Amino acid sequence: MESKVLFRQEAYEIRRYTAIPEKAVRFLDQIAWGNKGTVYEHKHTAEHIRRLHRPTLIAAEQQDELLCTVVFCNTPVACGEHHYNCYYARYFAAATQVRGNGMVPRLSVKVMQGIREDEAEKTIFFACVEKSNTASFKTVRFAGYRDIGVIKTQGFSRFFPGKQPIEQLHTETERQELLGLLHVQYEAHALVQFNSLFSENNYFVIREGGRIVVGCQYHRVHWVVRSMDGFSGKLIVNLAPRVPLLRRLFNPNKFEFLAFEGIYAAPGHESRLAQLFEGLLAREQLHSALYWMAEQCPVRRRISLKINPGLLHTFVKDADSNIMAYFHLLSKEEQSDIMARPLYASAFDYI
Repeated sequence: MESKVLFRQEAYEIRRYTAIPEKAVRFLDQIAWGNKGTVYEHKHTAEHIRRLHRPTLIAAEQQDELLCTVVFCNTPVACGEHHYNCYYARYFAAATQVRGNGMVPRLSVKVMQGIREDEAEKTIFFACVEKSNTASFKTVRFAGYRDIGVIKTQGFSRFFPGKQPIEQLHTETERQELLGLLHVQYEAHALVQFNSLFSENNYFVIREGGRIVVGCQYHRVHWVVRSMDGFSGKLIVNLAPRVPLLRRLFNPNKFEFLAFEGIYAAPGHESRLAQLFEGLLAREQLHSALYWMAEQCPVRRRISLKINPGLLHTFVKDADSNIMAYFHLLSKEEQSDIMARPLYASAFDYI
């Protein structure tokens, strides 16, 4: 694994790694994510990091000890007819001992600027920042990023999910058929990429007359939720583990759920998604799922009108995130075109 020092100041240095070192996996595994609102821990961090697409770690260190990290995943994205090099920033984290002392914002800005120095082509850098996390929002904005859209968290749940006639995609021919449908459905969106589809062979569809009418990929996720925002959030965290039926949907001590992405719905068949989602819950013996779509996404609006999301959605419906972007070497016209489009969201980037 290669590393390069990008910046030194007194006892601190900012280093770029071409992969994720083991010390960073250990560091990220103990981070509690969120700020003031919902605070949660990701479980199975090492397994998740293994599946990242072309990751680069930028880290602030002191005597080989990590103080602040950002992982940038490099992938081309489509924005209508145009394609751009792109880095998605995630795992924006700081060690406990340096939080709140003013060091984190300064180091974080240097970290986020460091990734840009070696890029000679047009590149989009973007990050997802929870609306409740005002500290991260200010830091990312200070690094030159701008707010280009809102991502809505959508919940889906069933107390007693039943088996459904769902079909798993196995062959390359089936996958190419599905990708063709997705490219048409999201052709007007920005930041479109399907890197996480077909992971673990977990893309499922429902057909009518041999034609795919709905489909989605799922990822199995495990979080521990330490707190939630507001009085109702505190009530849910304290009450849910004590109520057996409610605990089926949301157990903060062991919140296991499915994350859906690459959602396809042929016009007029949106209601069949509820059948597909329920079938996937039954398959995995779970009761809850989350997916993420842009506030302005017409697919999200079509789905919202046609399916009953279940009780979990009332817990998460206000958990919005801002997409913050930095446009490197793009013209003003290109930037305006991107900001005018609904954004595509990959669930793997949010879990």
